[in-house]
Amino acid sequence: MTTEASFKKDVLETRGISVVKFYADWSGTSQMMMPAFEQVAESYKGSASFFKVDIDNSPVLKENYGVMELPTILFFQNGNIIDHISGMISRNALIAKMENSLSAKN
Repeated sequence: MTTEASFKKDVLETRGISVVKFYADWSGTSQMMMPAFEQVAESYKGSASFFKVDIDNSPVLKENYGVMELPTILFFQNGNIIDHISGMISRNALIAKMENSLSAKN
């Protein structure tokens, strides 16, 4: 988990790929996608950094990144957004986005 206080250090100042899932405990789709997100995070450990942001505890991040739908997953490379997902997607679609992000890595 990352917070408004640690987001800059955790995500924006990190070299390589960082994947950030914006979610809320009350969101059914956020909860339904959590197992797939955690499986992909485990599979790609060492290739990318994974973080979760609870929008109820981090409203400034939600606002700054224009999160309108849950879950929203942002893919960062060296602090810049390179891809995103909004709403429910399959584990395989999430893997495909990961592979695309890693292939774009400098």
